[in-house]
Amino acid sequence: MKMVSRITAIGLAGVAICYLGLSGYVWYHDNKRSKQADVQASAVSENNKVLGFLREKGCDYCHTPSAELPAYYYIPGAKQLMDYDIKLGYKSFNLEAVRAALLADKPVSQSDLNKIEWVMQYETMPPTRYTALHWAGKVSDEERAEILAWIAKQRAEYYASNDTAPEHRNEPVQPIPQKLAYRCAKSGVGLCAVSRSPFIG
Repeated sequence: MKMVSRITAIGLAGVAICYLGLSGYVWYHDNKRSKQADVQASAVSENNKVLGFLREKGCDYCHTPSAELPAYYYIPGAKQLMDYDIKLGYKSFNLEAVRAALLADKPVSQSDLNKIEWVMQYETMPPTRYTALHWAGKVSDEERAEILAWIAKQRAEYYASNDTAPEHRNEPVQPIPQKLAYRCAKSGVGLCAVSRSPFIG
C-alpha cells in the first residue's frame, strides 16, 4: 500500500513539474512576443492599447490566419488540439479587420464590436483550456472594463446619431434616427422620376 502511495505521489509530482515547466515556457514566449519591437502601431495611443491587449491575450493565435505559434504546437496531440481550436476560432471571428481599422484609426465595424462586447461581458474568451497554460491570457476586471469602455466610445463616436438618447448610445443595435441627411437636388430628381412613371395612375 505504501509503495502504491509513493508511486502515485511521484507520478503527481512529475505531472506538476511538467505542467509548471510548460506553463513557464509559454509565459516566456507570450511575454516575449507581446513586446516585439517590429509590431505595427497606430498613431493613436488608445488604439495601440487595444492592439496590445489583443496581442498580449493571444487572440491572434486562433482568430488570425498567420500568427506565430509556440514551439509546443508541434508536439503530437497538442498540434491536433490547437489546429481544431484555430479552425473553430478563425471561423467564428476573424480579427484581421479589427486590427486593420485600429492601425488606420478607422471605426471598427458594429458587428465586430458586438462580438468583442459579448465575450467580454460573458467572460467566454479566452477559454479556460487556453488560460490553463497561458497565464498572461487571463483578462482582469480592470482590463475588461477598459475594453467595454472603448467599445462604448466607438459606438458613440461613429454610430450613434445626434438625436439618440444618452442611455441608448451604447446599444448593440442603434435606434433609427428621427432625421436622415439627404441632398435636396437628388431628392427632387427622385420625386420627379416617380411622378413621371407610367405605372402611377
